[in-house]
Formats: sequence, structure tokens, C-alpha cells
Amino acid sequence: MQRRNFLQAAAGLILTPCLAQAAETAAEYPSKTVTIIVPFTPGQAGDVVARVVAEALTKIWGKSVVVDNRGGAGGTLGARVAAAAAGDGYTWLLGSSGPMSIAPVVYKSAGYDPRKDFVPLMDVASNAQALVVSSNSKLTSMADFVAAAKAAPGKLNYGSSGTGSTQHMTMELFKQRAGIDVLHTPYKGSAPAYTDLFGGQIDAMFDSLPPALNFQQSGRARILAVSTPQRDPKVPNIPTIAESGYPGFDVLGWLGLVAPKGLDPAIQAKIIADLKKVIAMDSVKSQFANQGLIPVGTAGADFGRYIDAEINKWIPVVKAGHIVID
Repeated sequence: MQRRNFLQAAAGLILTPCLAQAAETAAEYPSKTVTIIVPFTPGQAGDVVARVVAEALTKIWGKSVVVDNRGGAGGTLGARVAAAAAGDGYTWLLGSSGPMSIAPVVYKSAGYDPRKDFVPLMDVASNAQALVVSSNSKLTSMADFVAAAKAAPGKLNYGSSGTGSTQHMTMELFKQRAGIDVLHTPYKGSAPAYTDLFGGQIDAMFDSLPPALNFQQSGRARILAVSTPQRDPKVPNIPTIAESGYPGFDVLGWLGLVAPKGLDPAIQAKIIADLKKVIAMDSVKSQFANQGLIPVGTAGADFGRYIDAEINKWIPVVKAGHIVID
């Protein structure tokens, strides 16, 4: 009995400093550079969000927050790198609907599990997807697009930034809702897809609203509809897919931050509290607005549930479309 009491007391002495050290670590965090892995090339919406957040947090913390672009394989390459990192709070992933909610469904093995391998921090921003055609196209409305597709099944084709991308899956969902057959042409990014759209090699594509709007304003593209339930305030004259005859259609491109599993809950709470400060800044709101991004702010367990719901949303779409990536 005495020996057991001694061992319990000794264990308490060992555990107490560990708890104190964990609390101290949370209080002092961060004590070195934090890296945000962006699984896309520079210039895309996710990259913009990461850099805006990194700049704001650097000012708040007085410690560097840097962006590391690891593009490739539809965002799964960077996600795998992040999933393998230490769960100490010094590596984050700028997750998005592609690598976090679509890739785990379309890849036989994405190399990570968004539910198990990451700790949710915050859904930072979102944007609409826009259905785009060339300004030279004869298609001037959603009705035109659907009518042309039904008149000649398999003749129209659309581009995307890759198989399993948000652009790809948004069109697959619309195809299933509208009952049309449109062929998919995957590209290694949005830029080459736009090149072929303007050149007439493809008929349409979905893309984030900001670049689509830039091309429309320059006279090279025409936006037929947006994927959100309500019209976007930047383009109030452009209808939603839902009001174009497909009620309930709702696809949002989300951009959020997650950390590798094992993160101390106290550090997670500190990060979330400071991220809330960031998205409340007028300068951040302004930079997001200029890019057509809407601040969100869903954090922690609520963000985790949102990711889970997004994964479940795409499962039937992938099965119906027989979409699998080895």
C-alpha cells in the first residue's frame, strides 16, 4: 500500500510540471516561425487568403508567419506534406473544398484523412463558383447551355483545373441535376483551361468568381450563372443556378485553416482567438472584398462538422459519376 501511494505521488510530481509546461507553451505560442502550406500555386484564391492571414498574424504575434506553396495533384500533394508534419502548431494547411472534401472521395487513396489527420482551426473565407463561357460563345444563358447540351448529348465539353477539383465536381453536380451529358477536359490548372476556352477548344468551365469576373470585365468571358443560393453582390445582375430552374443548387468554394493532428487544445484555442481578430480587421475585409472573398469565421468543432458535411455531400455525386482517381 505504501509503495502504491509512493508511486502515485511520484506520478503526480511528474505530471504536474508537464501540465505547467503545456500551459506555458500555449501562453508563449508562437515562439518561432509558423508555416502555412498552400497546396496550390501562387496567385490562386487560397494563396491570397493565406498571405493576407500570414501578414496580419505576423503583426499580431511579432513572429513570422510564412506561406509555403506546394501545388500539385489537385491539392493532395500539399495536404499530404501537412498531414505528415508535427502537431505542434507550427505547420498549418490552407485547406479548401478540393483537397479536404472532394479528394478524399474521388481518390482511391488521397494519402490522408481530413477527419483524422487534421485539427480544424477556422473556415476563413468563401467564394462562389461561376459558369463561364467565352465572350464569343453563342450561349448567353443557363437555358441556352442546357438546351445545347440536350440537343447534342456529349458534343459540348467543359474544362477544369483537374479531375476532382471543385470546378470539375461543380459541373458534375450540375450535369446530374440538369440531366445533361457534357464531356470533361481536365487541365493542370485554370490558366490553360481559360486559354482553350478563349480559343474555342472547350465550350465552358466553372471557376471561382474573382478570376471569372476579371475576364468578363476585360471582355474575354461571359458569366452565365453563379453557384451560390443568393446572387453575389459583386455581380447582382447575374442569376444563380438555383433561380435558373435548379432550386437548392448550392456550391461554395471554401478556404480554411487546419493543423496536423496532436495539436494542444490550448494552442488551438489561442490560434482560433487570434484568427477571429484577423478576419475582423478592416484591412483584411477590404483585401478579401477586392478578391471577391467573403469572410466566414466558423471555427473549431463547428468547422470540423462543416468539413464532414461537405465530404458527405460529394459522395453520391462521385458515385453517380463513376469518378475515381488511382
